[in-house]
Amino acid sequence: SHVDDVCIAVIQPLLRAHRSETLALLERWNGSANRWKRRASVVAFVRKIGESGEFTEDALRLCENLAFDRQDLVRKGVGWALKDLMRGDREGVLEYVKELRRRGVSSTVTLYAIRDLDGRERQEVLAVRPSRTVV
Repeated sequence: SHVDDVCIAVIQPLLRAHRSETLALLERWNGSANRWKRRASVVAFVRKIGESGEFTEDALRLCENLAFDRQDLVRKGVGWALKDLMRGDREGVLEYVKELRRRGVSSTVTLYAIRDLDGRERQEVLAVRPSRTVV
């Protein structure tokens, strides 16, 4: 989408050059009623930005807010960001994806996030089931 192109071509260089101001903008977009802004708030962390490991904590905070979003395209953006973030912090992000599974996250988020994993790791994540809460 054009939104994704803007994230990669415009927002990512801004993140590197003006970190705090750009993160503040992404925080606002993350809570927006506009689904494209919500998607952009996490897609900003794909590819080299995600792989760098430099923004993992910020990106995970924004992904957390949208992991259960009602819009499929927003959840796909979360999964994509998690996949690329995993390249920078494999163990930490993998554990986070498992935690999301325990909380019942959609298969959309999971399948996008684990796209690069090998068979054994993929199966390990997919074997995680939602926790049952006792009332």
